[in-house]
Amino acid sequence: MEDRTQISIPMAKLISVWVAFGITSWEKAAAAAAFFYSALLISEWFWKKIWRPAFERFGWIKPKGGADGE
Repeated sequence: MEDRTQISIPMAKLISVWVAFGITSWEKAAAAAAFFYSALLISEWFWKKIWRPAFERFGWIKPKGGADGE
């Protein structure tokens, strides 16, 4: 049975994805990394400040416990 958890030639696949997105220099790679990091931080803020409280209010997810673990 073949182990499907291993990715064959991972660096070649990573480079081909970078080129497909037009990332052909370190400057563009840094800009792409900054974009994805910023998007992650903005998403986290929306989750913590808007979506999670709304979902808790609607009863779709359980409220987080307080400092005492309740």
